[in-house]
Amino acid sequence: MSTVRKIHWRHILVDALCVVPLAASVIANAQEPARALPPVAVTANPLGSELHDMIPPVSVLGGQALMLRMQPTLGEIVGTLVGVSSSYYGPNASRPVIRGFDGDRIRVLQNGVGLIDASATSVDHAVALDTLTTRRVEVVRGPGTLLYGPNALGGVVNVIDGRIPTEAPAGLSGGAEIRHASAPGERSASGAVDLALDNGLALHVDGFRRKTSDLRIPGHARSARLREIDPLPPGDEEARSRLTNSASDSDGAAVGVAWTGPRGGLGASVARYATDYGTVAEEDVTIRMKQTRTDVAADWLSPFGALRSIKARFGHSDYEHTEYEGDEAGTVFRSRGYELRVDAAHARIGPFEGAFGVQALDFDFSALGAEGFLPRTATKGFAAFLYEEARFDRWKLGLGLRYDRVRVSADDDERFGPGLVRTFNAGSASIGGTYEVGKHTAIVASVVASRRPPTYQELYADGPHVATGLIEIGDRSLGLEKAVGVDLAARRKAGPLTGSVGVYWNRFRNYITLFPTGEIDPDEGLPVYAYRGTRATFVGIEAEGKLSVGRLGAGDLELEMRADGLRAKDDDSGRPLPRIAPWRLGGALVWSADRWSARLDVLRVQRQNRVAEDELPTDGYTMVDLSLVWRLDAGRGGLVAFIRGTNLLDEEARNHVSFLKDVAPLGERGVTVGLRGSF
Repeated sequence: MSTVRKIHWRHILVDALCVVPLAASVIANAQEPARALPPVAVTANPLGSELHDMIPPVSVLGGQALMLRMQPTLGEIVGTLVGVSSSYYGPNASRPVIRGFDGDRIRVLQNGVGLIDASATSVDHAVALDTLTTRRVEVVRGPGTLLYGPNALGGVVNVIDGRIPTEAPAGLSGGAEIRHASAPGERSASGAVDLALDNGLALHVDGFRRKTSDLRIPGHARSARLREIDPLPPGDEEARSRLTNSASDSDGAAVGVAWTGPRGGLGASVARYATDYGTVAEEDVTIRMKQTRTDVAADWLSPFGALRSIKARFGHSDYEHTEYEGDEAGTVFRSRGYELRVDAAHARIGPFEGAFGVQALDFDFSALGAEGFLPRTATKGFAAFLYEEARFDRWKLGLGLRYDRVRVSADDDERFGPGLVRTFNAGSASIGGTYEVGKHTAIVASVVASRRPPTYQELYADGPHVATGLIEIGDRSLGLEKAVGVDLAARRKAGPLTGSVGVYWNRFRNYITLFPTGEIDPDEGLPVYAYRGTRATFVGIEAEGKLSVGRLGAGDLELEMRADGLRAKDDDSGRPLPRIAPWRLGGALVWSADRWSARLDVLRVQRQNRVAEDELPTDGYTMVDLSLVWRLDAGRGGLVAFIRGTNLLDEEARNHVSFLKDVAPLGERGVTVGLRGSF
């Protein structure tokens, strides 16, 4: 494995500290008495409603739950939440897949702003953020994601890292963690420090380092079905026990500064992230990725007139990764650009209170090299949105509107043809509501109509894409992808039994995806697939709940339950769509005392027989995990030790959603141990 590029601390410090004078000069004149910033419970609502008061379904991971779920990839962290799976391309590259949607139909945000990386372009591209310094992950499913763009129909995953302090810390505080996981051979360490400076200034510094070895697996890398229909040549030996070329080496660091005052705050952070990892589809191909990201955040309370607050978020990314075959550099992927979002919340007007705002996006993307399958492209977008809520006795009504104008252009290129500029105007709308049928029980429903412009890849791809093993051909004449979605659920938020059960339905008039052409490229020997639109329907069910069982010894005992299922069909052909997650049923028994807690998780993933053309079925499996956490100090600080046993039945588990399900199983029975300290 190649050496990862080290972090340039001097550049980070210089860039971040430049915003200190700006912060002080912009907000120092505030005259209002002190007010606390309103808490934002989840990503889905610009008004910051409580979790159980949300219209869309939301899952939140933080604290101990996030600590025990921690993985090198974001997809694996959230991949067992209700309605969520992962695109698992080995242990180093995995994006969330929500309700069967992946790629550009899922928005992955960092502190509310897009990543501007290459992870949505290909399943072998890792998400450009470090999970070890993550403080909270919010997952929003379904129509409530409209305000984040038409390419968020499936959902939004927002990773919050706290790199821009939102309030002045009490002196010096921070924490550190070390962990080791046996199956991937992970050795990692991370830490963060927050320091209160003079006059409302605060400083944040964090960093991490992680190394892994080739993943240990239970049995053969290739599935029994694949070995049967595609045996290796005589004399070649099947790989087993280890997933070849799955090691990684990653590090990163960030510094942030902020000023907070009576009527708001302003801050910025600069982060560097670097990773070097193997791609398990090919034994000698590695990816070296680096990203420099700058974020700016501003909040202004009671600015003027009827406005309650103005919130602005800006993120700039300079991203690059190079794919190596052995020591020889191959395709170089670059993405550079910014995203800006401004939200303004207004005071109540009649029965309505709400927020409106604008969003701008501008980035360039290129994939240069012998295996580049795209010309240079540029994407520019502007959006305006509005969200309003009204309450009427037991009713709560929510309305959302969004308009997007997107320009996607490609440069002239002798390999890919003449340049072209496509401009799309897309309008989307949603309506939803909750009705309280009892003191703690509500019925929730929502409807969304969305229009998604095609991406640069769907428009301009033309060449071999090694990660998917296909020749991908875009369609420069593609129009808007049009969809209607409906959610209906019942929720209970208090009492011994809490939770929700719901169904959803999404219908597309022009669902854009890859379809086989039946041709084989004579030069590359790969099947040719082309992007085109079809009619498609997604229907699913999601359920989760908690039951308080009572006391057991010195602690409380609780039962958690969850289940989800999805059927997705190409309505034109009548066949199932590819890589759709099978039915899942899970539960956990959780015991919590003053300084001790234990958790037994069981997840049953059913066999998937409803497969698309040229797709193999996948066997079911049962995952059993056991966790134990010991808090050595009951105070604010102190030490927390944890141990987690994973895949205790040593099952050969294959993720049907993955392109590599038949060559890359999940890890064998393993143990993760760690120690976290805070002060």
